[in-house]
Amino acid sequence: MSEQDRQSQILLEPEQYQTLAQIASKQGRTISEVAQEIMRLGLESFEDRQKARQMEILERLNKTREEIYRTHGMYPGDIVAEVRAEREKQIDRVMRGEP
Repeated sequence: MSEQDRQSQILLEPEQYQTLAQIASKQGRTISEVAQEIMRLGLESFEDRQKARQMEILERLNKTREEIYRTHGMYPGDIVAEVRAEREKQIDRVMRGEP
């Protein structure tokens, strides 16, 4: 084990342990080696599924945005500038003691 390796204890279901033991025995490897490889493959698969899910969500958001645009069109103003200007007016009123 290298300095960067970390030890961890996990609880396996009996079937999981037996499967790991069988694979390790057939391949002439330790249960730990097999478990590490399976963990690495599982994490890669998990990350791939997460990325795919994120892409699906972005795709749905884009479709929703396009539908809103088709239905209502694009807002003609500059919403950020408008909000800033309104906030500045509010601050000025407060500074002058107006409601």
